[in-house]
Amino acid sequence: MERNSYTQGLQIAFMGDPTEENQEFPFNDSSSAGFSNPNFSQGLQSHHDVRVFGFQQSSLDDRFSQLNLNDIENPTRIVGSDFGPAPIGLFPENSFNGRHVLRSLPSQNMVVDRSPNYSPSTFIEHNVFDFDTNTQRRTPPSERPYNLCDPMRSVNGLGSTMMRLSMHDHHHQPLHSPPPRQLPRENSSYYYIPPLTELKAGDICTVAKDRDRCLAFQKKLDNEVLTRGEIDMIFMEVKDHLHELMVHRFANYLIQKLFKAINNEQRTQLLLLLIRSHQRFFQVCTNLYGSRTIQKFIEIINIQEQKCILLSALKPIAITLAKDSNGHHIFEPCLKKFSSEETMHLMDGIIQHCVDIAINKSGCCALQQCLTHANDEVSGHFLVRIVANALFLSEDKYGNYVVQFVLQMGLPWVTSMIIGQLQGSFVSLCYSKYGSNVVEKCMKESEEQLSARVIIEILNDPDYLKVFGHDYGNFVIQSALWASKGHANLGIHNAIHCLIRKHYSFLQSSPFGRRILSAASKCRRST
Repeated sequence: MERNSYTQGLQIAFMGDPTEENQEFPFNDSSSAGFSNPNFSQGLQSHHDVRVFGFQQSSLDDRFSQLNLNDIENPTRIVGSDFGPAPIGLFPENSFNGRHVLRSLPSQNMVVDRSPNYSPSTFIEHNVFDFDTNTQRRTPPSERPYNLCDPMRSVNGLGSTMMRLSMHDHHHQPLHSPPPRQLPRENSSYYYIPPLTELKAGDICTVAKDRDRCLAFQKKLDNEVLTRGEIDMIFMEVKDHLHELMVHRFANYLIQKLFKAINNEQRTQLLLLLIRSHQRFFQVCTNLYGSRTIQKFIEIINIQEQKCILLSALKPIAITLAKDSNGHHIFEPCLKKFSSEETMHLMDGIIQHCVDIAINKSGCCALQQCLTHANDEVSGHFLVRIVANALFLSEDKYGNYVVQFVLQMGLPWVTSMIIGQLQGSFVSLCYSKYGSNVVEKCMKESEEQLSARVIIEILNDPDYLKVFGHDYGNFVIQSALWASKGHANLGIHNAIHCLIRKHYSFLQSSPFGRRILSAASKCRRST
């Protein structure tokens, strides 16, 4: 009884699985001398399912060197403590704090260091779930740090935790391995560029095509840390590869910075090199990065000679650039930077072909930029041609945007002329996906008298009911309700409501007619 009570107060260091065959852990009989009770150590040898190691006098390093964990077929728990009656998980002072193994090792090929030089104070990676020593519970995977540097992740697919075994650490705080080291983007060594005097021919072009080193060059140019001789050296290096660098995704930024840093004589020389080949100049203007570089050039040039060089090169390709998705962006800075007299020759070709440009996806945007920034004389030439072709443009996929833009300019004479051009065709435009937008804009942007002309023409048509039930025409009727509501004479507004009440059953049965009923209800409630 005395032996049993004493055994119950022990913290069992290693416990085998009683269902397995009797497998002894490797230890020497002489190790029992480490126990304070020799009778107890002799009695323990009669128990085949309990194995105890003593750690009172022997060195911890020596005991670890005697362990062979590869021989353990099914380890269930490894704990360590003194032989006092303290419960599991609470360790007294100066006791050994171990770790818990929850399952067998994933591979028998894993070797545990058993050399005498093994130190328990070094990091040991456990290829198991973390185990909280104080609570004796598993730490859920969501609470464990995701360790990208863990070399054991390839073994079991789970991140491992680095733990330090200490003779005097009672809290078992996990020390996780740090994340992979990443070189800071602003580190000077990362952006290191050899002195320009050490660079060989062609090295600057190679550096310009590298993102990080090109960024370092740009910073040097921005901070004005380069001498005039170094800037001249860069200029001499890149001028022979100008077209190639202007269309490069990284090098084009260096060309922009360099164009700002060089003097006017070098800028003129660079522009002459740029336009020397008309084909390559056109390729630069129609390229995404090349177009941005040309726009930057336009913002920087400040003498008449440079303006004439660039505008003379742009004039022959102006129409083609206006229809290009990248080239049409060049016109806006030109109109902002240069005077109307300087851009007159550039606008002549666009004015002559403005209708063809207006029905192009990029051209309609370029035409709107020209109307916004051009002077009254130039914009007048544009408006005359647009008004004359208003009906054709209103039915076009892209041309209708130009007509709507002109109506939004708020010029009464232009609005009156457009409505005059569209008169007699408003009903047919109501059935068009693009033309219906122009009809709505005519009612919203025009004066009360002109808006009434549009609405009356639609309501007096014998087939007006088709407009009410059409998938595009119903939007025109809704706009007519709101436009006529603001008129001083509400006769047209009341006439629309009368028609809605008259054909209520028809509108209720039509999905597009129900939209008109909803708009009429909202319009009444807002009065």
